[in-house]
Amino acid sequence: MSFFLTGLALTAIAPVLCRKALAEHGPQWANTLGCMSAVLGPFYLLCTFIDMHTVLLVCAAVSGPLWITERTRAARGKSRFTEGVLGFAVELAPIAVLLLVFRSFIAEGYIVPSSSMRPNLVVGNYVLVDKFTYGLRLPLFYTTLFTVSSPKRADVLVFRFPLDRSKPYIKRVIGIPGDLIEYRAGELYVNDVKINEEDIGRYDYIDESSGKPKQARIMTEELAGARFQILHDTQAKELGRGSDFPDIPGCDRSAEGLKCLVPNDSFFVLGDNRGNSLDSRYWGFVPARYIIGRAIYSISLSKMDFQYKKVTN
Repeated sequence: MSFFLTGLALTAIAPVLCRKALAEHGPQWANTLGCMSAVLGPFYLLCTFIDMHTVLLVCAAVSGPLWITERTRAARGKSRFTEGVLGFAVELAPIAVLLLVFRSFIAEGYIVPSSSMRPNLVVGNYVLVDKFTYGLRLPLFYTTLFTVSSPKRADVLVFRFPLDRSKPYIKRVIGIPGDLIEYRAGELYVNDVKINEEDIGRYDYIDESSGKPKQARIMTEELAGARFQILHDTQAKELGRGSDFPDIPGCDRSAEGLKCLVPNDSFFVLGDNRGNSLDSRYWGFVPARYIIGRAIYSISLSKMDFQYKKVTN
């Protein structure tokens, strides 16, 4: 169930369970459940339309001072300043702060929205994103506090889409600063060295955007000592000719293919589904300041089947 439907259901239940009569004469669990629904329902609804970091930051900023006030009043033997739903929300302030810190500097979840990373990640996969390996970053401000390491070739990266920073994207790092990347007729070259592919067989899937079945060749590719699978689709429009995407500074697009020199503090990324991915071939490089983190594990739940695998070594 989506955040929106969950939030809608909880918000609808809250007025029924939060009635004054039920709070005074009903079971305690019903009142607690009502208060929880009244707080979590709007929270889930807001997270549907607004970045969760923003929602948590506002929650912590508003409820934190009230929580400190309540602790101070309790230490002095005074009655509570907040009651009911508001009082319940204030008591959740430490949880909001802990979630904000954890999601900002340690790890957060990401749900794969498209088929661009097939065959390794499919629509709906839940990905755990490590936010510490590349350094600590202030969310929302695109500011790096300090750098621990830099993304390496073949890392799976989650980042803010440079053309719309409200959208998180997930792709694989192909080029790091200073690399010369060439893409000719579906073949990839890094620093004038062709990246070899080994054909495994046919791969069939349903494209979520069109709802139509698609076929591709599944290949094993080796880059910087890492082996992973990709989809090679020779029928796809690979270089974005005729698209609405702008010219890419540092790249030369010609009839022969695409050639790019990766600038400092930027990265060239591709989707593993090479024939069905909007990536650096179309819109350019990923600035280091837009990096969210490194995808390390993916979880897939479908029809009572549970799959858990490592995404980046």
